[in-house]
Amino acid sequence: MAFGILSSQLTRRGYVEPQMDAIWSEARTVKAWFTVEAALAGVQAELGIVPSEAAKAISAEVSRSADLVEAISQGGGGNPLVIGLDAIRKAVPAEHRGWVHFGATSQDILDTARALQIRESLDVIDERLRDLSEKVHTLAHKHKDTLMVARTNGQHALPTVAGTRFSRWHAMLERDRSRLAAVRENALMIQFSGAGGTYASMGEQGFAVSERLADRLGLTPALVPWHAERDGIVALCCMLAVHAQTLEKIADDLFDMQRNEIAEAREVMDAHASGSSAMPQKRNPFATMKTAVGARVVTGATASLLMSPPAAHERDHRQLEIERDTLPRVLVTLGGAQAKLLGLLGRLHVNEEALRKGAELEGPLLLTEHVLMQLAPAIGHEKAHDVLQEYVTQYQRTGVSLREYLESRPDTRETVAGIDLEAATDPRSYLGLAREVAEF
Repeated sequence: MAFGILSSQLTRRGYVEPQMDAIWSEARTVKAWFTVEAALAGVQAELGIVPSEAAKAISAEVSRSADLVEAISQGGGGNPLVIGLDAIRKAVPAEHRGWVHFGATSQDILDTARALQIRESLDVIDERLRDLSEKVHTLAHKHKDTLMVARTNGQHALPTVAGTRFSRWHAMLERDRSRLAAVRENALMIQFSGAGGTYASMGEQGFAVSERLADRLGLTPALVPWHAERDGIVALCCMLAVHAQTLEKIADDLFDMQRNEIAEAREVMDAHASGSSAMPQKRNPFATMKTAVGARVVTGATASLLMSPPAAHERDHRQLEIERDTLPRVLVTLGGAQAKLLGLLGRLHVNEEALRKGAELEGPLLLTEHVLMQLAPAIGHEKAHDVLQEYVTQYQRTGVSLREYLESRPDTRETVAGIDLEAATDPRSYLGLAREVAEF
């Protein structure tokens, strides 16, 4: 029975894309386990700990790891790696069986194998993050002169250009790239220190085995065991959650920009796939919604990991099981959200005319700050603010022009004579450095 949106075949296509699905499949998970087992045997052979012929036999057998998935899945609720090791031992010639998994503990193999899957996942995420950043950067430059209204707290604030919004998205994505690069090394640490984290089973060669294994697998060396210290994984998930919030921010902005009464942007989409079963006119912005929901799953899963008590003493299977469930969901769902947003940006239509009309919708009201800045030197900032607040009320009631209103007041009549109100209430006259921001 499938549980939830990531497991059910009816819903998972909206959140799980093939590349990440393959990385975390049962077959690839098992392959990662036995990639580590083969590497371990090879390193131990180099150091004279196990016979070279045994290492070759183990490596030959684990290359057929995909055949072991079914046997492992038929096991009980205990340690699935043990079932896989039993299968390998049965297949390896009798004289070599004792060297399988020699001196290792299950968690050493599971953590190190998981690091291989994390690395592959991060390679995908990094590539998509770069592509997202490039697409948004292109949008920012393309729309550096596209007039629009800036909204604060959902309300019209000041005129700006669409490129500034896209430039802010780009800056977030670039910060995400920097943050993920910073946590990558500690998320890819090798784990090999034995059952109690003492290297006792390897004697004085314990450090050498661990270092050579890290080098062979291309992982970060870690001589101090971290079975019960999961900070590298937690930090990774937190940074992935921050990136997920960036994706949700972009998706939510695009969701609002597609509202019918705004129509500032539009997804070019299949009417049949995105429409309503009851209302033929509807085009639902599913890509933005799937991106946002996927991002929320990532942040929710990360919250579960953060709320899980730290592992006790030298190891704690309770905490490890939470991580085993959480980490793949974070990586897979984030990859799906990235893919959805990338697809959307590739077919996004920005409605420049609708953006311009939005900036002109409230007439002179959008430029009251501009006028305030010119009145303030003569009558004071507080007084100018009060005068213009009163004007807003009058304009909304009667539509009176700004010039007529200011000339009717004794306290502003002389001051307004020296102000070019037509220029001051032109949205393009008060863009500040918006265009320059868009060009970053």
